[in-house]
Amino acid sequence: MDVNGQAALVTGGGSGMGAATARALAAAGARVAVIDLNRDAADAVAAEIGGQAFAADVADGAALEQAVAAAKAVHGSARLAVACAGIAPAGLVVGRGGPHKLDLFQKVIGVNLIGTFNLLRLAATDMVRAEPLPSGE
Repeated sequence: MDVNGQAALVTGGGSGMGAATARALAAAGARVAVIDLNRDAADAVAAEIGGQAFAADVADGAALEQAVAAAKAVHGSARLAVACAGIAPAGLVVGRGGPHKLDLFQKVIGVNLIGTFNLLRLAATDMVRAEPLPSGE
């Protein structure tokens, strides 16, 4: 797929793999929405690549829905969605201080699993409604 001129959503776009993905897509000509929980980090990457920044917790259905809608208002319907938001706090199942904190594990599942599904369900909704590109894609 030629991404030049296409709208893209990148969660976790304020740092790490998400920022690298946002940069690569922008370098290829995509119009990138940088979505991150950390608004300052999203702003910095978006300013660097000529994209738009949006703050959202990917595990929060309403918050991500608002960010995707705001990105659509700026760039149009996304044809690319990349879920890079993720966390990996270190911890043992059981350590000297006792068992791993369940709320921390639930947060990991919320961001890494539910957050990924949340982006995909929202982006795919617009994608399936989109007209094919001139290339047939």
